[in-house]
Amino acid sequence: MNRVFGKLKFFDPELDYICQPYWIIGNNLGDFEHPKVVNISQKPPEILSEAEKHIQNLQGQIECLWGQIQEKDAQINQLQHLCATAQKSIRRLIEQNRLLLVSSQQSGMQDSHTGSRSNRHSSREPTYEKTVVCSLVNAHFPDWSIRELRFCGQGSSFCTYTLNQDYIIRCARHRDSVRRLRWEERLLPKLQPQLQISIPQFQHVGYMSNGLPFCIYPMISGQPFEEKYYHRLSEVQRENVVQQVAAFLKVLHNFPIEEAITYSIPFREITEYPVRDMLQFVRQKLHPKLSLAEQQQCQRWFDIYINNERDFSYQPSLIHGDLQPRHILFNEEKGEIVGIIDFEDIRVSDPAHDLYYMYRNYGDDFWHRLLQHYSPHNLKYCQWKFRFSRLVDIIQHLLENIEDRRFNNIEEGLEELQEFLNRHNPDEIEQSSMKSHQ
Repeated sequence: MNRVFGKLKFFDPELDYICQPYWIIGNNLGDFEHPKVVNISQKPPEILSEAEKHIQNLQGQIECLWGQIQEKDAQINQLQHLCATAQKSIRRLIEQNRLLLVSSQQSGMQDSHTGSRSNRHSSREPTYEKTVVCSLVNAHFPDWSIRELRFCGQGSSFCTYTLNQDYIIRCARHRDSVRRLRWEERLLPKLQPQLQISIPQFQHVGYMSNGLPFCIYPMISGQPFEEKYYHRLSEVQRENVVQQVAAFLKVLHNFPIEEAITYSIPFREITEYPVRDMLQFVRQKLHPKLSLAEQQQCQRWFDIYINNERDFSYQPSLIHGDLQPRHILFNEEKGEIVGIIDFEDIRVSDPAHDLYYMYRNYGDDFWHRLLQHYSPHNLKYCQWKFRFSRLVDIIQHLLENIEDRRFNNIEEGLEELQEFLNRHNPDEIEQSSMKSHQ
């Protein structure tokens, strides 16, 4: 009977021989119902056939491949570990970005005439050196004499210079600055005829050699309206200043939304989601530094705000978006507001955002007077909403200081937070605001 070789098989480890190579011998290639099994690994080398020697060679190759597989498996395990580490880093970065997002939504910090987002930005080296700006002026205004060119500062969108104390020159830093400049160029001429105070009026808009735009407008003479100047005013002057600010806000907030949208001015809806994100950071980063009672108080403030539908119900309006004292120009000699600048953060949103800046920067006296002229029937409700916004400001600065490990600032922030929690009861303020709406 002629015998032929069948297929190479690895038998189950449960059988007699563990992972040993076998040849299955049968009458033909398709008939292996009752095979005869021969273990060639136990046969003496001298009696091995050529085919069996070939099988042994294959066995060596298989063992070599198996070793390579084990090596690759170890590499895969290492890569999986690296991926897990990378995922943790990505999640941490996402959390940091959310924190920054909350920060940008709660407050903007821009320098006078500069569009600067914070004081740190104004200390940066200018994007455009004096020589570049001089060349720009000479190219577009060859008849102008340059007596003094002074760098004012720069923010995320613009680098700004003063020319001869007569003009402001704002140079766009990147492509996103273009749309901001365009909506200012279109909107501000519409607002100025309705206002009794000055706002920037572009005299010239052109392009630099890098393709980005710049603008020039007459400088509005005045100094940042800091809180100290308000407290130096007489009773009559205080009322006049407050009326000026209220009149400006009424004109701005009553501007037709449909027209504003045609200028590509963005709409930013106020929702509870940024507040919920901040609450997560409060629990993670801030709670370990607070007593149990303080933790509960903070949680109560957030719970009331998030669960109150009125906090997210408003009539969308055109708002300035960054009414910092440095953007409200004041003439101390006359005791009056002379101008408002920096409209690059203008948007359609909750008008309470602008009102809150007044509360935060000038205190209760200014704020109460302002609401009497602006919206006296909403005073109680605004009190609740702005108290919570003030709490968010304090917490936001605390979280930033914790992230940056500014330990002295952390201690000051904790004292400010504790003072706020001791002074204000969220339930009492919220109940008072509810009664005012009934």
